[in-house]
Amino acid sequence: MFNEKVEKLSLLLSRFTVFTSPMEPINQVTRPSTRRHGEPEKASADSPDDNPVEKPLSLEAQQREINDSIGVKKKRVKAQGPPNASFWAASHKVESLVLQRAEVVRKISLRDFKGTPSEWENSDAVKSLSQSIKAQETTVKLCKNRKDDMQESKWSRKRFHRASFMQLFTTSKMGLDVSSTGPHPGGEDWLWYPILGTWFDADQVQAAHLFPDMHGQVTMDAIFGKKRPEELFSARNGLLVAQPVERWFDSGKLVITGTKEYRLRIIDPTWEQLDKMISSGYQKTWREIDGKRLEFRTSFRPAARYLYFHYCVQVLRRAWAHNTGGGPLPTLKDEAGKPFWGTPGRYLPKDMLLGLIEALGHEYNGLLKGASWSTACGDENLLLDVASSQIKKWPALKDVGWGADQEEDGSENEDSETDARSGQGIFAMYSKVGIVIQLVKQALSTCNTLFTHQS
Repeated sequence: MFNEKVEKLSLLLSRFTVFTSPMEPINQVTRPSTRRHGEPEKASADSPDDNPVEKPLSLEAQQREINDSIGVKKKRVKAQGPPNASFWAASHKVESLVLQRAEVVRKISLRDFKGTPSEWENSDAVKSLSQSIKAQETTVKLCKNRKDDMQESKWSRKRFHRASFMQLFTTSKMGLDVSSTGPHPGGEDWLWYPILGTWFDADQVQAAHLFPDMHGQVTMDAIFGKKRPEELFSARNGLLVAQPVERWFDSGKLVITGTKEYRLRIIDPTWEQLDKMISSGYQKTWREIDGKRLEFRTSFRPAARYLYFHYCVQVLRRAWAHNTGGGPLPTLKDEAGKPFWGTPGRYLPKDMLLGLIEALGHEYNGLLKGASWSTACGDENLLLDVASSQIKKWPALKDVGWGADQEEDGSENEDSETDARSGQGIFAMYSKVGIVIQLVKQALSTCNTLFTHQS
């Protein structure tokens, strides 16, 4: 009896399954067609023809969408662990999205510009944006190269460089903020400003880094070699800069050249500010002070190697700024057709300068006049890495609409925003780990060497 009931129940369930098959839903009733012979068939409610054509996203919507994607992919980068091929592959995706966003911002800039396309292309805002886009293109390329290097197991011969590269994405304000580093001698409220050769209120003067502290001491050592004492925060890596000049000090507009007699040179003859007064308290234009000799009241001078680094970064900024339409990069010569920095010296490693020249073009071979033969880390792209990260972090104009300072907006959670406020880039979380790894390996190597000698 029990078996018979089970068989009946199974039969009922099988019939129920047939009626409720996913292929033929039970609630879909087939009705006979009411269409007359020869009459065109009416489109169903679900016909694709009735669906409205999706409108392309606005530029602002594209920008928001890319921001969201950047936030998601940044979290994946952080989850990769120590830097390896997967880490750099994920980083490459993030940097590629940042580049896409920059291109969208460029389109928005052109759309909203009140003037002709030619006027837009020659504006300082677009030149600043072009600098940042070129720097981002370089970062995308270098991330891909590092991913390939990791996959080919070439990274073991660049041990010293790994720790320095981790620090390229840490950030801080440009300048040492003299007013917060201790009292002024004698309690004076005025400081001598050597660039303009006049006195300025102490609150309007900062001690700016020539080699910015955002790159870190390890990176400085990798480029210039180790110095004792360390010079990242020393006076040899600084120069007093007043507010009227500070904004343009790292913008690709001006440089300081020379080794014994320093001079201010304007390297962008199309600069919009060229014939404007520098400040209300200094009644001269930028054009009028082009070639002006810096006036020091003591025997102190900043180190020429750091001035030459600043010079190279400004040359790169200027070249990328004037490459708004693509094609060859413009050369950099003064009115007499000579390089602005004509004094030979041994300031930067030759292989790193060659890496920079490769990005600029052979017309910039004159930069090799400042080449030394030292190869502190064996990575020819380190100087280009540093310059690109600096240009992205500090656009020539701070309101161009994108950049490292804005990457966190709307794309990260509260924890990520806290990281951004503390000046941590997407790679900064690994910097201490990388340095510790290097110290441990160096200690093991030293112990191994001592053990070999003893045996």
